[in-house]
Amino acid sequence: MKDTEKRKSETTAILLAGGKSSRMGVNKALLSMSHGVNIAAIAGELEKEAGGAVLITNTPDSYKFLGLPMIADRYKESGPLGGIHAGLCASKTDINLIAACDMPFIKAEAAREMVMHIGEYDAAVPEIHGQLHPLFAVYRKSCLPVLKACLEEGQLKVRHFLNGVRVKVLKETDFKLFHQQPEFFPHIFYNMNDREEYEKAKKMEREYRRFLN
Repeated sequence: MKDTEKRKSETTAILLAGGKSSRMGVNKALLSMSHGVNIAAIAGELEKEAGGAVLITNTPDSYKFLGLPMIADRYKESGPLGGIHAGLCASKTDINLIAACDMPFIKAEAAREMVMHIGEYDAAVPEIHGQLHPLFAVYRKSCLPVLKACLEEGQLKVRHFLNGVRVKVLKETDFKLFHQQPEFFPHIFYNMNDREEYEKAKKMEREYRRFLN
């Protein structure tokens, strides 16, 4: 088996779609971009680098069209941390690509580089222009004991959890893709939480169309 195929077979993509989208007013996972429904496009990118994918959601009827296995949070009302926990529990692989459903410009190439950087760490998390992005990152199953402890204690901030595991922080310059596409690269980590950010995403999509094909 080639190295690329082996790495893919040993990786699971976990999509987080448990948010309430209260600021957006509609389900942001189901918003349309030019490349289709947002969450479907994200799933398509991640599946290029994973042997399988699962969707973490408490509203499965909304996502039947994706044809993905769906898992509910074990710890309800626990935000992204609960979703990461549910995904790692369900995964059959040690390495897991986590992605939120509100990041319209996720690229498979960035996911691949994060997987390749994790080494012996529990997690590989990008820090782009000083901002940490734990919801487009890579996590091992070894994170589960710390995740469970945080959830049991009601410590729901992702940063608190990350303080308890071995994290490889990836700067933008650690990515080959940054050096190849420095103008577009930061937008891979863009997330949209309200209507203004959605409209901005559509404008960015037109501006950076050449990088999205």
